Amino acid sequence: MKFVYKDLLTFLSEKPSIEDISDKLFQLGHEHEVDGDIFDIDFTPNRGDCLSLLGLARDLKVFFGNEKPLEIYNDNINELDIEFINSSPSNCPKITFLEIEIDGVIKKYKSYLENYFNILGNNKTNFFTDISNYISYEQGQPTHCFDREHIKNKLIFDNKVCNDSFSTLLGSSITLLGENCVFINDNNIISLAGVMGGKTSACSTETTKVLVECAYFNPEAIIGKSVKYNLNSDAAYRFERGVDISSHDKVLRRFIKIVQDHSSIKDMKIKTFSEKSFQNLKIPFDIKAINSILGIDIDKGEYIDYLTNLGFVIENNFIVVPSYRHDISSQNDLAEEIARVKGYDSIEAKKINLKKNIKIQDDRPSLIANFLIKNGFTEVINFPFTSLSNENSIKIDNPLDSKRKYLRTSLKDSLLENLLYNERRQKDSIKLFEISDVYSKNESVNQKQKLGVIISGRRGRNHIDFSKSLDSKYLDTLLNGKLDSKSFSIN
Repeated sequence: MKFVYKDLLTFLSEKPSIEDISDKLFQLGHEHEVDGDIFDIDFTPNRGDCLSLLGLARDLKVFFGNEKPLEIYNDNINELDIEFINSSPSNCPKITFLEIEIDGVIKKYKSYLENYFNILGNNKTNFFTDISNYISYEQGQPTHCFDREHIKNKLIFDNKVCNDSFSTLLGSSITLLGENCVFINDNNIISLAGVMGGKTSACSTETTKVLVECAYFNPEAIIGKSVKYNLNSDAAYRFERGVDISSHDKVLRRFIKIVQDHSSIKDMKIKTFSEKSFQNLKIPFDIKAINSILGIDIDKGEYIDYLTNLGFVIENNFIVVPSYRHDISSQNDLAEEIARVKGYDSIEAKKINLKKNIKIQDDRPSLIANFLIKNGFTEVINFPFTSLSNENSIKIDNPLDSKRKYLRTSLKDSLLENLLYNERRQKDSIKLFEISDVYSKNESVNQKQKLGVIISGRRGRNHIDFSKSLDSKYLDTLLNGKLDSKSFSIN
């Protein structure tokens, strides 16, 4: 994801050089390249909170401080009268609609908005969509603008079993199949929620009145949809990683301010639909646990300074986790935060005394498993039954699952399912293995223990392996490198 250096500076109290910011980004674990005045950052999937200028500045605040907040619209806004039905609150627990109308005269874009297009090479579309795209870059919260004149009667959000043709706002036509979260108006699907809006309700250069949708979608409901339908969606990229459920009011008030900067507002109204109140996660304040995990000795005041600079709040001996930090759930996660800002290189290495195992297993499966685990692999245990069959398959007379009537003759298909599951969840380094029995029949039943290994993505997150792919050469070196003959076949 690309960010302009000068845009980032507007969020920081100090004005560090591009080299200083680059050093701290690497320290924080954000691998990146610098191209002129642009940072091209490869965030890990668990850091969806950093996919914006605001989010990146929050991470850098501990080093460079925060500039004063951006201007937003602070006056009261009348309540919007809209007939909305949320038929799948588990997939959309909170959504806010802003209706805004302008007089139609649009001024020349101010530098902050113009630079988003000129420097980053983004295409302008129309006034409201341009602001929506910029808001996503600045705030990290995707919004979608419907042309208000095309939204009639009630609007419905639903997780619908589809077999429907859908024309995207980009003009492509796709067929929605299976369960999809969608917005429906007049019995027509007008948006594939969290991914892309439809052509029938899209804004144009003539649009003067819009309905802006700002929602929190369950990431599990969005994951894989852009890939399934071959849609290049910046919104889906963010929703899949989790956005801030508490940001709607601030984001839409910032939206209004940007509209105000460029046009006269004739009218605006707003309404939020929330299925349940959000409760911030609280973790006990335990500095002893942090020092024990990291092997350091920071005092209470230093620990509190680090936490508050990272956006955490200390309340009644608990640490309140910000609503945008979906990756924090334990003392180990808090320890990692401290290690990042202190710098791993500054933590002194200490000898660890581990008890030796009294019983040493020397059977081949255990030795192979230990070898693979030591090299960063994760063991999986899959269901021994499958729906796939061939002439050597053994059919079960009374299966537990009627769709899985056969014993596996291979580990390959199960491992492929494991791989796809992890790729859909944006895992960028996947190394899996399974050791299990497979069964087949010729004249008699044959039972064999097999090893299956599957890999995908980059080799590691360090500076040496970050740009190297997990490929057949990697596996061949790992598995056959020290053997006299090639015992492992690799496809």
